[in-house]
Amino acid sequence: MDQHNSLREAIESGDAVLGACGDTFSPSVVELYGELGVDFVWLDFEHGGPSPHDSLLLQDLTRAADVGGTELFVRIPGPDPALIRKSLDAGVRNLLVPRVDSADEVREAVEATRFVYEGEPGERGKSGSRASAWGHAENYIESEDENVCLGVMIEKTTAVDELEEILSVPELGFVFIGPSDLSVQMGHPNEKTHPDVQNQITEIRDACLDADVPVGCIANDPEDATQAIEDGYQIVRIGGEFGALKSTIGDRLSRIER
Repeated sequence: MDQHNSLREAIESGDAVLGACGDTFSPSVVELYGELGVDFVWLDFEHGGPSPHDSLLLQDLTRAADVGGTELFVRIPGPDPALIRKSLDAGVRNLLVPRVDSADEVREAVEATRFVYEGEPGERGKSGSRASAWGHAENYIESEDENVCLGVMIEKTTAVDELEEILSVPELGFVFIGPSDLSVQMGHPNEKTHPDVQNQITEIRDACLDADVPVGCIANDPEDATQAIEDGYQIVRIGGEFGALKSTIGDRLSRIER
């Protein structure tokens, strides 16, 4: 298994990456996304899909990503250190943890990804799993610590209150802003464009940029995605196969006379 993480390298170099949702959790679709040139495939195990504990499926998905030349971007249900370790052992290199509340919670999650953390033993467990090429990878421990990348979603007001502390957690890979849940938390459900919500999003983004922590967002429209990158976002999700099916097949059906 290639332990190289192109997504982490890109964002640490200041580049932007574009990703799409793997709505069907299909290895074939993941491989196709890679062939199309998508930088990462977003897999949402928080709101749907199969069990995030199914390491056999994760192994197949990571193989497909390796073949296609893309990276998986796996949103797990929460900051569970055991699930973080299991996902990494299956070969996942990029994890997104939703609904965090505090810096302590974030630190515990990040520490679970590291064999060595802040000069001390971390909470990652060594195994003969796919991530280690079944025990044959050279410099496995050092390589994993250099390549795995864990980020968190800022989508709760409790996290906003501790944002400065969260951004100072060592080895935090990135922040992804969740506008939908943030709007609910702020008392404006389903109003992602409400001025208060938009102002809060801007403040979160600016804080990330000031702290030199890469920040991500959703921008399905190409012009919006381009603007997001100009505004400093480095991780941009631009849609998925469900949306593509709806727009493409829906448009064709509406234009066929029968």
